[in-house]
Amino acid sequence: MGVQFPARRYSPFVALLASLSIATSHAAPLVTPNPTVVAGDQPYYTHDVRNTRLIYTEQNQAFAARVAELQATLQPRYEASFGFSLGERLYVALASDYNQVANGFSTQFPVNRQVNYGGGALSVDRFATTSWLDTLIHHETAHNYQTNARNNPVSRGLYELLGVGALYTPVVPAITPNLFESSFILEGNAVLNESWHGNGGRLYNGRMKAMTLLQARAGQLTPERLYNEPLAFPYREAHYVFGGYYQYYLAERFGLDRTNRYFLNRSEYWHWPLLVNAPTRDTFGHSFNTLINDWSRTLANEAATMNLVSGPPLAHSQSAGYLNRNDNEVFFLAQPNGVRAPELVTINRNSGAVRKQRQSYALGKLIEHQGERYVQGSRHTCPNRIHQGLFDASAQILAGTEGRIVQGYLSDGRAVYFDVPSSFSEPQLYVGDRFYREVNSSVLIGADDALYYFVQDGRERTLYRNHEPLLSLDSYYGRLADIDSRGRIYFITNTRHGSGLFRTDGRGIEQVLAGDNVADARLLDDNNAVVMAVTLDGYEYTRQPLRPVAGQPHAPKLFWDRQPVPETDNVAATSVANGSNPGVEHRYHPLGNLHYQGTEIYLSTVSTRHRDGEDDDHWLYTLNAQFADPLTQNRLGVFALRDGDLSHLAGVSYTNSQYPVLAGVRGYGVLDEQLEDLEVPDDSRGFGVRAELRWPFLRNGYWYGEASGFHYLDYRKREREPTGGQLQVSRTEQFGHSFYPNSRAFIQGFAVNDRGDSVSGGTLALATDFPAQFYGGVSGKYARSDASVHHGQRRGVFLDNAPDTLSDDPSLLVIPGLVGATYAREANYGEVHLAKVLNLDAYSFHFPLSLRREALSLRYRHVDTRDATRGGDVSFNQFGVGLTLELVAFNIAPIRVGVEYTRSDDTPMTDRDSVSALLQLGL
Repeated sequence: MGVQFPARRYSPFVALLASLSIATSHAAPLVTPNPTVVAGDQPYYTHDVRNTRLIYTEQNQAFAARVAELQATLQPRYEASFGFSLGERLYVALASDYNQVANGFSTQFPVNRQVNYGGGALSVDRFATTSWLDTLIHHETAHNYQTNARNNPVSRGLYELLGVGALYTPVVPAITPNLFESSFILEGNAVLNESWHGNGGRLYNGRMKAMTLLQARAGQLTPERLYNEPLAFPYREAHYVFGGYYQYYLAERFGLDRTNRYFLNRSEYWHWPLLVNAPTRDTFGHSFNTLINDWSRTLANEAATMNLVSGPPLAHSQSAGYLNRNDNEVFFLAQPNGVRAPELVTINRNSGAVRKQRQSYALGKLIEHQGERYVQGSRHTCPNRIHQGLFDASAQILAGTEGRIVQGYLSDGRAVYFDVPSSFSEPQLYVGDRFYREVNSSVLIGADDALYYFVQDGRERTLYRNHEPLLSLDSYYGRLADIDSRGRIYFITNTRHGSGLFRTDGRGIEQVLAGDNVADARLLDDNNAVVMAVTLDGYEYTRQPLRPVAGQPHAPKLFWDRQPVPETDNVAATSVANGSNPGVEHRYHPLGNLHYQGTEIYLSTVSTRHRDGEDDDHWLYTLNAQFADPLTQNRLGVFALRDGDLSHLAGVSYTNSQYPVLAGVRGYGVLDEQLEDLEVPDDSRGFGVRAELRWPFLRNGYWYGEASGFHYLDYRKREREPTGGQLQVSRTEQFGHSFYPNSRAFIQGFAVNDRGDSVSGGTLALATDFPAQFYGGVSGKYARSDASVHHGQRRGVFLDNAPDTLSDDPSLLVIPGLVGATYAREANYGEVHLAKVLNLDAYSFHFPLSLRREALSLRYRHVDTRDATRGGDVSFNQFGVGLTLELVAFNIAPIRVGVEYTRSDDTPMTDRDSVSALLQLGL
């Protein structure tokens, strides 16, 4: 769960379906780049307060002190409201400024933790809050309470035994039941809880209220669309926006504490934690469907009186492309269908002419510098740094803007910007190298180099010109729009039903557009503007005349503003019992901070044919105890298993992603084996090992480059023993919710030694998108061995119809339709593929599967082999047709299910007809 968007809630995996082969390329790597903090990060330190351990850098000491104070005050309030105390220590990390991300997340894995990033100044106009840091703590700590509840003896007992592990069927019984709750409930409740502490919150954002009312008026706030993961505007933002307003409806009607107690009640259902209506009835006395319908009907009645901006559209966008301008043009980025690179839209301020040009900008607000346009953004600029700054259309950062959220430039060329490292709580405004002041909105630069911005003090939002206050609003939400030739300032703030456009001359305020759905605006002249308005299915950009209309800014008063929430006894802590000034005495060492994460248990059966021709069914198992540190810089695993060859194995694994070179090793011993009884007998060497080193040497813009080496030694003696390395470079663009990459170029070279034999070769792939959601590409792979090819000894280039799920061997050629494994002196293939994405959807609340979209694919492949163990020199063609469905399982888990039929030439090494399938979880 996160403040912005949840990322990778589920780990990808592939599974065999019946006897169908899997259409994937290789095994999963042992170690991957750490998604929590970058490699080569700054040193971290720890400080304990109450039941919480803070993890922070020396630079973030002052912010850690604030978090210590917040947690000491906040947790007693949450304990009283959610109805329980956390069952284990809470780890709260403040990531270093090497990780400049406008986000934060909470999870139960590997420990009860939250990780907070200091890049919130990039979204200063979006959250309607005073302090980004306070928002993170209020929001993410609510997640920790939501998911840590285990209000039943079975979950508590399993937790004591297995930690947060899971049985093979990861739903029944559930150790942490609330992990199976929909993001609509989890994120919505966290938005509710971020908003009642006097720091503002997204419930005060007028744009989000307008968005919610529009959906209600159209009848789109239904259980099917809300509780699911729908692929529809506003996409992942929906959980926060609609979920927040639904949770507010519950809190206003039933009380905040009763609303938060839902999670304690929900955690009773360990036996089937996907239930919705039962815990909802337990808490509120009504079913989920009834409450959603009542809430939607209430909003629809309010929406009936909304005023909407209308007019001939200049552009449309599926994402919020905020406006900017210079003397001659208004410009912004728009994404009309949400699946291709955005369009750079420019509107001539004199003629009104509109020009659109597709460019590969990452989405964001455009800033002009020396005649070029850059987008405010955040991304990797090297493998061990994530910077915020200005990025060009190739996603390359403008030199000198690293760690600066540039608002614009003065006439003498000095940058006006927020300094990211010091803006963890509130934006710190600089002009050139000089600190200007702390602000709470983006900044407009006037024609005379005057700076205009808002500053928040409690509920009072004050507009400034330089250091002179001009007016104050009773609101947390207000964003500047423009300044006309007469010095009148245009801004957007709350109306009763959303957000509207207003202006002031410093003496009074007047509304200049009759609309409650205004998200942004820029002037064409003193009487006309380009207005960005939120609609039912996106953002509409229109030209609007400006004239005074009846209306004044609305002061949103939520129920806690009208009648403050009573504070629980003894929670008004202003200092921390263990000291409110965290120091740097206690160094955080990842290896020394390993904590037991849990034990996974997997059970399955297999049918095995023995040498005497008899078939027997056998139970297989996997026990995997995991340990990891809170920043997930290293992991330790202890495992035991019985594999498909009926051997009992036990060993350890360790991976480290703390340093620029990623390392992983997995070693095991054979406790018992029955290889001689198998249909194809074999001998055991008594142990096995897999090791891997990966060095991501390039990670910048759309580019990624990596060098890696690996070694694999199976405990079965007749298996291959590859040791090798590979070098790969790729450039990938993928925008919005595109089904496939919009553009991709990939090149790889590899060299592998197997028992003295050398195999070398490479891979090349090119792909692009076309209009109407067509995607196409070409790819090929070549490998050559110096071995004397031998099938029984498994020597030569290895070809198979499915990937090797144990060793990540890049020399393997996966060819669907092969009759078992084949070895050759030389092999290559080339293919052309074309796919068409459809958008037929069908969402269900009660049925366990919902359909989001689908893709049809065609593929032609030509394969050449030399000295193959099946057929010698063989060349053949393959034609494939496939269908991929993007589904949502149990309303919460996006998955892809694909099947491809392949027709091959009739050769000794291929089946005439074959089918491959893929199941992928976690999109």
